[in-house]
Amino acid sequence: MKQRVFEILYRELVENYANHKGRTTTADFWLTISAMTFVYGLVTFITGLATFIPSGFLYAISLGGGVLTALTVVLVLPTIMMVARRLRDSNNDPTLMILIFVPILGWIALLFLLCKRSAPTQEASIINEQISVEPSIHEKRSVSGAFIVALLVLGWVVNSVGTSMMGHNYMIEETAFGNLGQGAFTKKANRLLHSDSATTEGYLVVQEYYKALANGDYHSAYRDLSSREMERYGTFDLWQQSKAKEQRSAVESIRLDYVSQDTDDDVEVDYLGYRVDFVDGQPSMLVRLYNIGNGWKIIGFEEFEED
Repeated sequence: MKQRVFEILYRELVENYANHKGRTTTADFWLTISAMTFVYGLVTFITGLATFIPSGFLYAISLGGGVLTALTVVLVLPTIMMVARRLRDSNNDPTLMILIFVPILGWIALLFLLCKRSAPTQEASIINEQISVEPSIHEKRSVSGAFIVALLVLGWVVNSVGTSMMGHNYMIEETAFGNLGQGAFTKKANRLLHSDSATTEGYLVVQEYYKALANGDYHSAYRDLSSREMERYGTFDLWQQSKAKEQRSAVESIRLDYVSQDTDDDVEVDYLGYRVDFVDGQPSMLVRLYNIGNGWKIIGFEEFEED
């Protein structure tokens, strides 16, 4: 049976790579779809396993995503051609594949057409003054339906497991990034900023700013602001009056939200953003910092919005 499977896959995906004519039987079509589903699922599963490698999350996602993208590019044309042949084999117009662009009802209708039995067609030829009837459908039988279903289900299962592993490890990486712990995201941020301590230094600036405000030490808090932020208020006294009127709550947590870098007037500027949560349910704040070579300073505050 293994040889027969490879024969069918080779014929449908290689020999008829760009052939929209001819016919593809129901069994051969779904065998090919099941095989492609299994391959996609296997790549996803291996990628999910690779994300467990310490600090290897981004490499695994990049490599796995690249392989899946390459498979999609290679298989998109033969898949379209195979759908056209399947529709023709069930005595339907191949242009009906545009039903895929109609949500829900179109998908259901197209699935029904792709599952229809092959239309009975016969070709008559006169040999020795007798009529010889030959079926146009492939003489060799395809593989069993149970095998096709099992392969399709297996592909779906390994794909689901791989996706779950990637999702699980993404949450771990994201939590480690926010808490300045070890992880692929944190390492990438440190590489971008060319420093292993930049994210920690920015965290301490935000922490000291809110601690100074809580203690009424406005001068210390003011020194953590950038000149741009100071200019918004004009003078220290105006800034102090503004902050004294604000309702302040105790800080519950400070988490790193983003890291970026830009060039301003040929000067490389590093940026950090921290999410600050408060104990009484007050809206979280996003505190933005920048560094132009003389230490981290706060350049702005805004209400945090979930992506």
